[in-house]
Amino acid sequence: MSISDIQIAMAVSLFILGACSCVAGFWTILSKNYRQALQNISAHSARVSNKAVTDVALVPLLEAMSNLVKALDQLVRTSAGIGVFLCLTGVALCAVAFWMLSRLQF
Repeated sequence: MSISDIQIAMAVSLFILGACSCVAGFWTILSKNYRQALQNISAHSARVSNKAVTDVALVPLLEAMSNLVKALDQLVRTSAGIGVFLCLTGVALCAVAFWMLSRLQF
């Protein structure tokens, strides 16, 4: 094995790692797991808020549901940020792999 073979293997490995990172980032951004939970909780909190107007005992429950909706919203924002980071990292790794291959002299 020569040095150029090792460099080619490293570049191919980096490219595969970058492609996997891009796929994972897109999957994280486009997944609907947290968004579906947020919609369900929002729908339930709307029903509880209608009842809380007439029943004072439900006010603490309404506050708890409001805090839960805020926490889920932050979770969705965080997962989208992680997805963007993974996509950008994958693109950078693919670019480095291309640069490594372009620098090789056969």
